[in-house]
This record gives sequence, C-alpha cells and structure tokens, in this order.
Amino acid sequence: MTEMFLETEYEEMRKLAKKLHILLPEAFWEFEVRDKRNRITFHSKQRSHSWVRNAYNLMVCQAAAVPGDSAVGLAIVDTGGSTRSDTTTQPASGLSSGGASNSSIYVNLTNGIYAGAGIDTFGIVVGTSANPESLESYALGAKIASGNLAGQLSYSATDPPAISTVGTTKTVAWVRYFNNNSGGAIVVNEAGVYTKGTYDNSSATFMMCRDLLAGGVNVPNTGQLKVTYTLQLTYPA
Repeated sequence: MTEMFLETEYEEMRKLAKKLHILLPEAFWEFEVRDKRNRITFHSKQRSHSWVRNAYNLMVCQAAAVPGDSAVGLAIVDTGGSTRSDTTTQPASGLSSGGASNSSIYVNLTNGIYAGAGIDTFGIVVGTSANPESLESYALGAKIASGNLAGQLSYSATDPPAISTVGTTKTVAWVRYFNNNSGGAIVVNEAGVYTKGTYDNSSATFMMCRDLLAGGVNVPNTGQLKVTYTLQLTYPA
C-alpha cells in the first residue's frame, strides 16, 4: 500500500472523526542528516504506527483514575523487562517530588521525555535493530549508546517541546540531535520514545513507542542526525 494511498485514507478518517465528534490522535517521525559541512544528505518524514502496550495502559490508568495493576492487564513493563504492577497507584510520565502523596507530576528537564545531554536512558532514543515492530515491545532491539566511541552517537539534550495550534489541530513536537564522532558511519534502523516516570512511589523508565525506519538512516562520521517526534491532535471543533 503506497504512502499516497495511506494519506488519502487518513484524510478520510479525519473527516469521519470530525463528523462523529471524535478526537483523532496522530504521530510522526522526522529524520534529517547533515554532514560535517552542514549539508543535508538525508531527510524523511513518516508516520509513527507503533505505540506499544505501555502507552495505552498509561492512558487508560490516567483517564480512568485506576491503578497500573497486572491483575487487570494494566501493568507497565520497564525498559529492563520488569513488570511494574501496583494495586493502589497509577503510572505516570514525569516524576513527583514527594511520591504518591504529592499531586504534582513534573515533566521538566530530567523528567518525562525531557532528557539532558549524554543521557541515553530516556527521551528520544535510536538503535540499530531491524526486528519487527510489536505491541509488546518494551525497549529498542539494540539501542545506540551515547558517546564518541565506535558504534556510539553523542546524544544532545532534548529541546523543550514546541506546542502550537492551527485551527482545530494541536501539535507537540520533541527534537533531539545525535552527533556521530565515532570514527565511522552508523546506520539507524529504529527509533523510540522512553519516558522517565513514576510508579508505585518510585521512578521507572518505560518505552512508549518504537518504529522501524524504512531502509535505515545512514549517519556519516562527523555527521549529525536530527530526530523530531510529533504528536498531533485534531479536535472535532
């Protein structure tokens, strides 16, 4: 199925959502590579089709004010593969300063998706695995570590989210840069969003989505990869 045909179907879905007064969420990845002379050598934008079970469980727990309990299928699996289940507390993206008794959830630098420079444990992350996408994924197949050694990319701090509204469509865009000082080219085949959140009165890092990059993205030595992850919400009115 061609991308043009897919976009035609999405346009029809937008019209139907507006008619039925349904909020339509969409997500996109954008990749741009520049060489050492700052010339653009690659640019591509694709839909993100791969929110994983963690994302849906998180939304249900937040919207319904229910705990993240494995007994009812709402547990969160962290990036280490451990199931985070609790019968009394909700999982959240972002950390509270005082545990379960604190009603404020913080999403500033070092919390949520907002990772600092050199941090590869959360935020937008990239990897080399071409394993198939799966709803049950909890981590990238082969995450690229932050650094300047062979096979590594230097992760920048995540830019503050850019929030905008055009008509009835609101977008939130996260941007992160990856510099290749490894001494050789690196092919990026997967991208994901890890969030540093809270669970059972403690911190937990879990993956929200993982997408394969068609054909991979070649980042040359001394080159830079810019990754933008955008959430788009089209309201019916």
